[in-house]
Amino acid sequence: MTPRFVRPRPPKRSCPPRLAGLLAAWCVGLGLLWTGVGALAQVTTSDCRPEARGQMQLVVLRGNFHTVQGQPGGFDPCEASVRYRVPAGGQAPLMISVHGGGGIADVRASDEAFHAAGMATLVFDAYAMQGLPGRTSLFWARSVSNEARQRMIYATALAAYDWARQRQDIDARQIYLFGVSNGAAVVANLAAVVDPTHVRGVIAEGITPIGLGLPDRIRVPVQLVFGRLDDFGSPDPAMLRWQLSDDCRLNVRVPRVPEGSAWRCNASTPGQRIPTALQWAQTVRDHGGRIEVVTIEDMAHNAYFGPLRQQRATWANGETYGASLGATQEARERFFQEMRAFIAAQALSR
Repeated sequence: MTPRFVRPRPPKRSCPPRLAGLLAAWCVGLGLLWTGVGALAQVTTSDCRPEARGQMQLVVLRGNFHTVQGQPGGFDPCEASVRYRVPAGGQAPLMISVHGGGGIADVRASDEAFHAAGMATLVFDAYAMQGLPGRTSLFWARSVSNEARQRMIYATALAAYDWARQRQDIDARQIYLFGVSNGAAVVANLAAVVDPTHVRGVIAEGITPIGLGLPDRIRVPVQLVFGRLDDFGSPDPAMLRWQLSDDCRLNVRVPRVPEGSAWRCNASTPGQRIPTALQWAQTVRDHGGRIEVVTIEDMAHNAYFGPLRQQRATWANGETYGASLGATQEARERFFQEMRAFIAAQALSR
């Protein structure tokens, strides 16, 4: 399967008929918001769930490279990293942004973009929610295994979705999930377990197939997005993100994660290769799932990281990998337009 390449120029799209509120505004342009200035939502002390927080500990695998163990937690809306905002004046669709290996810094800028466009937004730091605050993004990104990061992110993201769909201050029929990198793997797995009466679609940027694996079937549409310059995590300088693979022993089968590649490809099958993201997408399609693949020029890993930076780096496990990040401003805008179009295509008419 060949991804659809997109160059960073404004798309020519007509506005879907009879879309009101946010989606109609998006068809006109980002200058028009949903109903006015957004505000922090009303989360009271009665909403707090301190007992939902986890008690995880870092465990050394080798050198300065770690996994985690301990009691996983869920979601507490009163944890300090949580930012939940709804537009003033009406119920809006909600975007839950799920960070990648680097922690909440991965999605702060994209969260702002969704909020500025008029969506209700929810963002959180899953590591802090699991009882591990205070580490740098670079530590999480390079000194902790994929499966460990994804286990923590998945537990909190699933619980955050369960919390959000019960809210009365959003349109709980129109929840979307956005994830980047390890967070993209998490939201792809969530696409297999969420209730379609609440979740309209999932956007996965720079997904990795390594860690918890990826699901065989999905229940809601998925937009799979890659930067054309994304080599993040690739040991071979010629390998790009959608070609990324590794030995099956790096996948871990975890309870509550849906059936997928990690059920067949894990420590019990060493020497076999983890399916690439494009191979996974074809598996989903073979099972009747709706998934589109878009690749954007002049964009690397995590478009909202900042300006385009092409580089390689050495991880704490001693291996050197691609580490290109960010995007040009034009590519970032095009990426956002692609996400807008995907959301509009899934939206319910009012």
